[in-house]
Amino acid sequence: MKKILIPVDSSEFSERAVEEGKKFASVFGSEVLLISVVGVRLINQRFSKEVPKPDTDEVYRNFEKVSTGEMLEAYKDSFGELKDQVHTDVLFGPVADEIIKAINNSDVDLVIMGSHGIGSTVYRSLLGSTTNKVLHHSNKPVLVVR
Repeated sequence: MKKILIPVDSSEFSERAVEEGKKFASVFGSEVLLISVVGVRLINQRFSKEVPKPDTDEVYRNFEKVSTGEMLEAYKDSFGELKDQVHTDVLFGPVADEIIKAINNSDVDLVIMGSHGIGSTVYRSLLGSTTNKVLHHSNKPVLVVR
């Protein structure tokens, strides 16, 4: 198992997935790719009667890229001695679709992800909708961590 992909957010389920990823990486000496997808949605476009300024999207993306990047770096640091084998990336778009693209366009051998992400426990009790979609559309094995 040369490469493991772990999609994360700030949920406890992601923390559990990272913990499992650490175990796999230490046993197999795997390279790890931590990704986080920022769902693109501009709240001010939904609730405002005004047309947003052209730079609104860029400001939003920059802010999210920095804050999400900090979260990814914290996860990376948690790998300790293995952190040199960990790479991070922030993606933008529909969350499940971007995860599936990352899986299908990379040479990962395994995907490890939490059963729920932030906010999904409200909507589904057994399996989050993002995880469910990834399970059904991934061309690689997916380990779901509860």
